[in-house]
Amino acid sequence: MLRLASLSRWQAGAGHLLLSVAIGAAVLAAMIFVWYPRPYFEAAGGNDLVLLMVGVDIALGPLLTLAVFNPGKGLRKLRFDLAVIAIFQLAALTYGIHVMFVARPAYLVFAVDRFDLVMNNQLFDAELAKAAPPWNRRPLAKPPTVGARVPADAKLKEESLFLALGGIDLPQQPRFFVPYDEVAADAAKHALPLADLRKLNPEAQARIDAIVAASARTEAQLGFLPARAPHRDFAVIVDRGSGAIVERVMLKPWT
Repeated sequence: MLRLASLSRWQAGAGHLLLSVAIGAAVLAAMIFVWYPRPYFEAAGGNDLVLLMVGVDIALGPLLTLAVFNPGKGLRKLRFDLAVIAIFQLAALTYGIHVMFVARPAYLVFAVDRFDLVMNNQLFDAELAKAAPPWNRRPLAKPPTVGARVPADAKLKEESLFLALGGIDLPQQPRFFVPYDEVAADAAKHALPLADLRKLNPEAQARIDAIVAASARTEAQLGFLPARAPHRDFAVIVDRGSGAIVERVMLKPWT
């Protein structure tokens, strides 16, 4: 208590800011490494959510401390005010984490001729219940890459089409998921040349060069497929022979 009473308003605000930044950075790092690996964070609109969380949690908390901190009002009253601020800040942080968790990427799905980044809140319990393990659950960590195949059975194909017409597309129908290896050849067949990606992203020539160099392949051996995402679409670089994924990169995949 003596230490608290000896602080100035500015020292208390600065200390609160440093603590908030440290906690915010740790939470953000966990989100990026666990739920939103590159480039899913930007593709899913994580920047907007983080700005909101930073504005409320990191900026507003220290500002409130700066506004109310006055040892002259008495330690009991000061402790109460700081406790209220801490509770408010913790609630805001918890809400931000909850929003990021609910809206996290669940699967990167190749279907027909492109990828879709399917978010957790785009999967429906009724559809998950129809799927076989492990596709009958929402992943808690890094989103797996899978394939989705149009069913050969006429009845199932009709059901799938009916769902798609209702807004639940094939990538949101987990019962038709298969391991990506089973559709990699289809991905390779539909891959577009990197020359097209260069034309779509003239400012990213050096970045594409670096991807080619790091792949230990020639540019002719690589292609790309569009990946649709909620906030910003991106490109998936694949081996044009095997369909193996080489890189996921935040570049414009179509006009």
